[in-house]
Amino acid sequence: MTLEQLIRNHELAKANAARSTSAEERETYFDLVGYYAKRIREAKNGDGRHVADWSPDEPS
Repeated sequence: MTLEQLIRNHELAKANAARSTSAEERETYFDLVGYYAKRIREAKNGDGRHVADWSPDEPS
């Protein structure tokens, strides 16, 4: 996934959280906001991994 895709998904998750109709939906979208924010930070920090190589199964 490219940095542009991560940023777009982050923005979509924020928009979805804002228009959620239930606490459960908001929690899910806020979790996604955090998930994408973390991936964006990692990509920007240049931690040696390419964004596309990131796996959600890797330990934090």
